[in-house]
Amino acid sequence: MPYIRSAFTPLRSLFTVHLVFSIIFAFANLFMNIYLWDTGKSFWNIGVFNLFSVVSIFLASLLGAYFLQWMGTRSTFIGSSILALFLFSYLFLSGPNKASVLPLLGMLYGGYVGLFYIGFNLHILWLSKNSNRSLLIGLESTITTLAQLLTPLCAGLFITRQGYPHTFLLITCLLLFQFVLSFRIPSMRMKERYRKRYFFLAENERMAQIGFASASYGFYFAFVQMSYGLFFYFLIQDELQLGLWNFIFGGVSAFMYWFVGRTLNQTNRDIFLSMGMIASMVITLTLLLSAPFWFVLFNLTVSVSLPMLWIPTKATHYTQMIDIAEQYEKESGSRLGRMMQLLVFREFSISLGRICFFLLMVMGFDFGWGASYYIMLMLACFMPLGIWVLGKPK
Repeated sequence: MPYIRSAFTPLRSLFTVHLVFSIIFAFANLFMNIYLWDTGKSFWNIGVFNLFSVVSIFLASLLGAYFLQWMGTRSTFIGSSILALFLFSYLFLSGPNKASVLPLLGMLYGGYVGLFYIGFNLHILWLSKNSNRSLLIGLESTITTLAQLLTPLCAGLFITRQGYPHTFLLITCLLLFQFVLSFRIPSMRMKERYRKRYFFLAENERMAQIGFASASYGFYFAFVQMSYGLFFYFLIQDELQLGLWNFIFGGVSAFMYWFVGRTLNQTNRDIFLSMGMIASMVITLTLLLSAPFWFVLFNLTVSVSLPMLWIPTKATHYTQMIDIAEQYEKESGSRLGRMMQLLVFREFSISLGRICFFLLMVMGFDFGWGASYYIMLMLACFMPLGIWVLGKPK
């Protein structure tokens, strides 16, 4: 059985650290690719960095599962902060002056994200109930998107005036704060062994459904992430304007995550899911018209549609995973260990989808309205449909 030790309210401690993480995560998702583009002007470099970061996210999730056995879940938050401190300290002191360091930088960033989320998602699963699960998922997404609301605006202004090195120094200071806060996270620990093959394979039909839906989301989310950042940057060529536009996109998205998380129930779930799928597919198709206006409209619309599509799907996934874990607990073992195993498989599936997207960049994607762009666009268009089909509980 796990143990929980903390003098602080578990959810309050958890979401405070999540807020700091979300600020840094929002900065990196938006400006890291732009920084790499400014220093190298190479899609290949950006693809390599992101490919190694995505692979590292999964590997860090896998490592986090064993941290749960060795030292408890608090260690995932502490380890996450340490990896990011190495990354941004290096960028502040040296910058990516050699292409050969990009895999290492990608692995450090992926480790930061993977270790954090595997610990965070496990706590949400463990501490939530059926009555508040959608609300907590909505709260998590609201905090993330509020960070996306304020961080681009502040970071864009700071980069314009002070440059990237001083921005990396500021991020390092925030990471020190996150490192200290991590010691206040409640810790859970287990001793049961994992069935290792199910980190990579679906153990039943329900997990296969979750896996394919998560892979579809991973691909589409990577496309949306690039649309908010690098693709949009090509149209405006200014970090401050990019930050201002993402302030708008983040505000719309934050409201929708809060609204959907607060109002989602069994009667309106399919309505949200269907509306999110249709809007996401239609607006993605508009990018076939190569004009800046359509990218503005896409980013605004997807800020509305993605929360409607993903929160119902994610809430269903968590409910199904808890049901599987509780059934396992009745039969033979620990619910906590099974939850972690299922979370790692889900992260593996999301990573596969994102890897497929960034492989297209490494293999020669060029944002020049050529054939590779349209292939990527058509693949992205069908991912919301996959989430919708596979997001329905059986």
